[in-house]
Amino acid sequence: MITELKYFTFEDFDCPYSRFPDTGFKYMDREFLSMLHEARRLCKIKFKIIKGYVSPDGVLMANELSNSSHLIGRACEIWCKDNYKRYRIITALLEVGFTRIGFSDDRIYVDNDDMKPDSIWHFKRKLAKRFI
Repeated sequence: MITELKYFTFEDFDCPYSRFPDTGFKYMDREFLSMLHEARRLCKIKFKIIKGYVSPDGVLMANELSNSSHLIGRACEIWCKDNYKRYRIITALLEVGFTRIGFSDDRIYVDNDDMKPDSIWHFKRKLAKRFI
């Protein structure tokens, strides 16, 4: 079991809406983190995690779907506005075995939820004010 991360901290994956501490450590799937860690190592680009685990308390506040992979600790969003870095990150995610990847102008979504079909998709969204 992963107890230490070289490129991330468990706090990077904490739910900001939860009433409880250490949700990233308690609820993030270790296989997911291991795959993400390996992708980060391969592409040699720092990942800024902007969303990891989302607690049941945070579903409404985070505007999450009830079947979101964030709720089971098997998804995250990575901040990325650069096309070349996006290409490198997505290539590394695919290389380590991720088969569910979404991207927009400012982020990359990735999960390893085996209850959902393999897919790569583009989505549009407004930039959050805190990232502009």
